[in-house]
Amino acid sequence: MKGARALAGWLLVIASACAQAHAHLQQATPADGSVLDAAPTQLALRFSEAAQLTALSIAKDGGAQQKLAPLPEKPQATIVVALPALTPGHYVVTWRAVSADGHVVPGQIRFTLTR
Repeated sequence: MKGARALAGWLLVIASACAQAHAHLQQATPADGSVLDAAPTQLALRFSEAAQLTALSIAKDGGAQQKLAPLPEKPQATIVVALPALTPGHYVVTWRAVSADGHVVPGQIRFTLTR
């Protein structure tokens, strides 16, 4: 019985370590949910570890997505990409990255531009 508990404990430790190994977004500029009165010229994504950005796009008010490029060629913990000229409205930035362990991490950032 003690052996089974010890094994279960080790499996829990290993599972939690694996779950924490995936890259996750720690900070974005503009921040998710932010309201801006000046159009940002770039987007910055800071991950918990180096990640390879594989897709990045922006859409205004539910319109068509516009791909943002160029994407970095190598994994990076902080990724900065130029934004196109933005007009007032609600925006959604959609991204997808691959962490060092091969886990695909998708996400979205929403912000509003007032002027």
